Amino acid sequence: MLILADDWGYGSAGCYGADPALVRTPAIDRLAREGVRFTDASAPSSVCSPTRYGLLMGRYPWRTRLKYGVVGVSDPLLPDPKRMSLARWVKQRGYRTAAIGKWHLGYGAAKKKSPKDWTGALRPGALEMGFDYHFAVPQNHGDKTGIYIENDRIYGLESDKVFPYSRSFYGMPYYGFDAPQRDNKQVMEDLTDRAAAWLQEPSDKPFFLYFTPVAVHHPITPSDAMRGESNCGPYGDFIQDLDLSIGRLCQTLETMGVAENTLVIVTSDNGGDIPVEAERPERVAQGFGLRINGAQRGDKHTIWQGGVRVPFVVRWPAKLDAGGVSPSMINLTDVFATLVELLDGAPPAGAGIAPDSVSFYPALLHPDRPSDRARAEMIVTNAQGIFALRQGPWKYIEGTLPATWRKNRGSMYEGQALRQLYHLENDPEERHNVIGDHPGIAQEMQQLLDAARQ
Repeated sequence: MLILADDWGYGSAGCYGADPALVRTPAIDRLAREGVRFTDASAPSSVCSPTRYGLLMGRYPWRTRLKYGVVGVSDPLLPDPKRMSLARWVKQRGYRTAAIGKWHLGYGAAKKKSPKDWTGALRPGALEMGFDYHFAVPQNHGDKTGIYIENDRIYGLESDKVFPYSRSFYGMPYYGFDAPQRDNKQVMEDLTDRAAAWLQEPSDKPFFLYFTPVAVHHPITPSDAMRGESNCGPYGDFIQDLDLSIGRLCQTLETMGVAENTLVIVTSDNGGDIPVEAERPERVAQGFGLRINGAQRGDKHTIWQGGVRVPFVVRWPAKLDAGGVSPSMINLTDVFATLVELLDGAPPAGAGIAPDSVSFYPALLHPDRPSDRARAEMIVTNAQGIFALRQGPWKYIEGTLPATWRKNRGSMYEGQALRQLYHLENDPEERHNVIGDHPGIAQEMQQLLDAARQ
């Protein structure tokens, strides 16, 4: 069971330092106590669509058409259905598969030019990527579609009538499809119900569930059950909704009698979002003292560690010792190769299969030991398409914006579009740019980055 939370920052769970007087995450903390917690896990991007691509394909997202930003609500499917995905690979080994939750990878072969384009079959999509079942929020739970997708169609669609109404969180009118409309504060429960029901469907096959809750992405819409239950405002309540959902699914595994032999991964697509507006719930939570991204510099969208470092917890009672903490540098693209090694006994060897994925299976078995197969380098990008390279304790930020970004959008985030070099062991908060002191290291890392892109 692979759980990918949305905008859930490195400091937003008890096992990663969140103050229990502010927010409580008992289910996530239990998984960490009973499994392995990684302290140097990174998303391949500091925004969601690229990370979701990298996780499911084992391939850096900048190798696609998406050079910056995210998949638009009407955009076609980002992954190439002909390329091997994690879901198809697992399915070929006898697993039944489901993708339930936020999708944000697009549908169809072409851009949808009008709402009417949504009222037919939305293919290719999750089914073509190897999932047997799909129930999803198309983009974000505040998006203008206002509906769920089930398999390849709008869930509960009655006709092709479209009547725009009201406005979404982003200010655009909802499409107004003739179908059940989402209730934002109910979305977490709806998705968890679907996931729990799918897990319990009678089957003699093992399962692979890719569950992607909408928490804690804005709009911050905690459930009635959690409203007011934290001590740092609605944002803390929404974190607790995430924990409640994870706890429900883990309880479902226990009820089924399969928890002991089920691998559970819980992580996030990027760092937590900390908007500039003082009244936003994220800022309010910060005001109460919640360090959403811990001590990391920056937040979602940025190239700094607050944008890309994420919580990463793995529990598998039948195979892994409890209470492990691994400092190994891993990337979410590495989940693919790790599951391949777990099931096949060796990392992927086929041409084009998970080309940017490095198995961290040795770190799961022996989290306190260095591995000779550990990842040597890792590339991450931000929302603007700026590249950074990690190599051991060094982090080199290239600082170059794509030409199309410069022409069309300018620079949104101060301080990122310049060359930077940090030694993260000595300077974990990325406060001291030492590129002037170590030009040779910066040049070597630039050459490694160029070679990877070529």
